[in-house]
Order: sequence, then C-alpha cells, then structure tokens
Amino acid sequence: MTDATTTPPNGGALGAFELFLDKLDWLMSKIVIASMTVMVVVVVAQVFLRYVLNISLDWAEELSRLSFVWSVFFAIPLGIKRGAHVGVSLITDRLPSLMQSGLFRIMSALAAIMMAVVAYEATVLTRDQWDEPMSTLDISIGLFMVPLCIGAIHALLHVRHRRRGSPGQARG
Repeated sequence: MTDATTTPPNGGALGAFELFLDKLDWLMSKIVIASMTVMVVVVVAQVFLRYVLNISLDWAEELSRLSFVWSVFFAIPLGIKRGAHVGVSLITDRLPSLMQSGLFRIMSALAAIMMAVVAYEATVLTRDQWDEPMSTLDISIGLFMVPLCIGAIHALLHVRHRRRGSPGQARG
C-alpha cells in the first residue's frame, strides 16, 4: 500500500514537481501561522504593557511589522494555489470558453514574468540592504525583503503550474 503523501499524484517529473510544491506549501503555511502568532502576541503584549503598566517595548513595532510582512508575502502563493485572489471577471465570464482559456494562459504568463522580475529585484534589494541594521533590533533590515524574494519565487512556481489549467481550476 502506498502513502498518498509520498506518491506523486501524476507520476514522473510533473508528479515530483507537484509533490515538491505541496511540501513547500505545507512549510510556508506553518511559517505564516508562526509569523501571525508572533505578530499577535507582540501587539497584544505591547498594548497591555503600554496602556495597563505604562511601559513600552521599543522593539515591538519593528518585530510585529516584520512578522506581518513575512506572513503576507508567504501567504500570497498559497492564495494563488487555491485561486483565492480577487479577480474581476465581469467581461471574461461573457467570453467563449476557448477565449477565456487563452486569456487565462496569457495573463498567467504575464504574472509569471512579473513574479520573476519581483524575485530578482527583491534579491538585489536584500543584498544591498543586508548590512543595514534595524533601529531597535540588532538584525538586518534586509529581512523585510527576504519573504518578498521567496514568496515571489513560490508564487512563480504556482502561476507556472496553474497556467496549464483553466481559470476555474484551483488545486488544494
């Protein structure tokens, strides 16, 4: 008996890619949960300390903002996988299915190009800002760009994978 989590759904290279993407999605969802948890705990602690005990954590704003950035940019590819992003389909829904499919493929290709450019530029920015420390934490300000780079690459993988499908087809 084979385990569904280790057997590629389509077999071959495509199946291995889908298995890799599923494992990457699982990892990213755990990182999103962890960063959201950090953000909520830090913000609640900061509010309690500031308004109840009249003291403040000087690093709370930066850490909560960093956690928010990490959760947002790692969650974007997960939304792409599920087809959960906002789309205006007022006109495209009225097109014949063949045109809808063609338009979907064109827009997916443009989205893939955009994600590649974002990933490249985020990598350049990360490298350029890596030696700059945050004002209250002794860590690199480049950590704000890391999730953008990783998230863009992850989104690119999902866009390329979905491109073969149709607008209404979402995995997950």
